[in-house]
Amino acid sequence: MMSLPISGDAIAVILLALAVGSFVKGITGLGLPLIAIPFLASFFGVERAVIIMVIPGIVTNAWLLWAYRRHATAIRSLPTVLLTGTAGMVVGTWILSRVSGHILSLVLAFGLGAYLLILFLNPRFSLSAVATRYVAPAAGFAGGVLQGATGIASPVVATYFHALRLDKWAYVFALTAVFQVFSVIQLVALYNFGLLTQNRLLEGLLALLPVMIVLPLSMRLARVISPRVFNVILITLFSVMELKLIYDGLFGG
Repeated sequence: MMSLPISGDAIAVILLALAVGSFVKGITGLGLPLIAIPFLASFFGVERAVIIMVIPGIVTNAWLLWAYRRHATAIRSLPTVLLTGTAGMVVGTWILSRVSGHILSLVLAFGLGAYLLILFLNPRFSLSAVATRYVAPAAGFAGGVLQGATGIASPVVATYFHALRLDKWAYVFALTAVFQVFSVIQLVALYNFGLLTQNRLLEGLLALLPVMIVLPLSMRLARVISPRVFNVILITLFSVMELKLIYDGLFGG
């Protein structure tokens, strides 16, 4: 039988984190693991938190992919990102066992910070079709490495697709497609390593409850958000990611 050795207040905080993460994901395509995993990890530990979020991640990704499926053809380089990202996950898993998480966080903070600086100096910055051919494989591979090493690929993948200046629906679809491939690979790996136990599976299914309530509401709200507001939300999320990466690199446990 599954046990939850945490207080009622802690459960409320966890449910709130799942709800907020789902709200952001329904609007932007990212945010659920980014917001929920740190809260879950503070009570359950990182490994358990990552395992719990796999099931909600796969279900929400499938939902968004179906909702925005007609925008799939609008995305150049998506197959390249998916292919190189899969290879990157293997390397990321290897890095996880050998490289300090502090170093990885600081490297990512440097890259994301550079992109934010570029946007500050040139708000209309975008990757050309020629540049995309060279950047896409690197972005996919780096995102896969990050996913394998930390469970969160957003700092790389989200900024790459943002640089393509996709419309918001194509942006959400592209991110979700990458996250779904990564999540399925991660699910298989967790099962093969014996980490996806019956208790963890049940916890993941329970985590779906607030997610499935909030996600459709935020998807409706996304329909009335202008492209300009959508972009502001993304830049805000990138800035929060940057601060978190710096903190993890300098002070994280």
